[in-house]
Amino acid sequence: MNEQAPEVRAGQRIMAGFTGTAAPASLIERVRAGRIGGVILFTRNIESAAQTAALIASLQTTALASPLERPLLVGIDQEGGRVSRLSDDFTTFPAARGFGDAGDPALAREAARITGAELEAVGVNMNFAPVVDILTNPECAVIGDRAFGESPQIVSQMGEAVTQGLQETGVAACAKHFPGIGDMAPDPHDVLPASRLTLDDLRARELAPYRHLIRRAPPACVMAAHAVFEAIDEASPASLSPIFLQGILRGELGFRGVAVTDDLDMGAIDDPAQAALQSILAGADIALICHSEDAQDKACDAVAQAIRDGSLPSEQEEASSDRIRRLKESYCRPNWRAEMLDVIGCAEHRAARERILAALKGARG
Repeated sequence: MNEQAPEVRAGQRIMAGFTGTAAPASLIERVRAGRIGGVILFTRNIESAAQTAALIASLQTTALASPLERPLLVGIDQEGGRVSRLSDDFTTFPAARGFGDAGDPALAREAARITGAELEAVGVNMNFAPVVDILTNPECAVIGDRAFGESPQIVSQMGEAVTQGLQETGVAACAKHFPGIGDMAPDPHDVLPASRLTLDDLRARELAPYRHLIRRAPPACVMAAHAVFEAIDEASPASLSPIFLQGILRGELGFRGVAVTDDLDMGAIDDPAQAALQSILAGADIALICHSEDAQDKACDAVAQAIRDGSLPSEQEEASSDRIRRLKESYCRPNWRAEMLDVIGCAEHRAARERILAALKGARG
């Protein structure tokens, strides 16, 4: 049985975003108290590789001295193309669609390996990639060229390659957006999208990449989408739904890794703190809250209360805590050294990037 205080056990379940290129005092305080188990970085937090490494090192030093006594998960959305958070000194790559059109998984794997090596060098241990949505609706602008293509087969193959490339370097891959939102037009950053796809529809298409990955190259994490599938669970989006998180992701597909929500600060969600609790009760391991410090604190308090009063069953909490512990043991290495930065934008990586870009261009004809 976990003897840590409920607030510390709850903090393990919260991944927080923040503002600034140095850790705010309020963030340091909450990490020191064990009320945050991970952070996510955006462009607003990154001005150079050296600065990013120093930022992460300061947070990890604080985390290891906290009651949690474990390093933080440090995540980022480094997909390539328009979803790229890194500064210019890093080696970056085009959007997924170019790799899908080229049809060569080896190119995607090499690009992911380079990305992972540079993320790992500064202390980022989780990348919210690959995107394994199948772009079946060309009006789905939120996905667009972030998808490898319209074919379940090409998305599965490329998703496998990216997962392998990242995880070979010690960076946890997070496949998204479960169960698949490439058929939807509304953007969950603005509103909650809905779909009439049935479970049989999803099994035939959207779930194919997840089934493929879990069988052949299991990602460390899966991110659940804020999208309602009315024929399956009309009451809750997938990110807050036990039908999706427990019944389909874990039960039917057999996923054994960490389930993360998409950002609960999006327009699709009315109350991020309440949604964080709902997602964890539904079977998510980590609630991602990228902006509101108030919502992060309220979410931690709400989960702690659920632990105290038993509304979060102890068996479910222990299983989730164990999944997070295993993830951190596998991917969190808070032993950064200045010489690790030599890999950032190195000549070898830049040359590989040029070779990959030439291959992608050649494939386009």
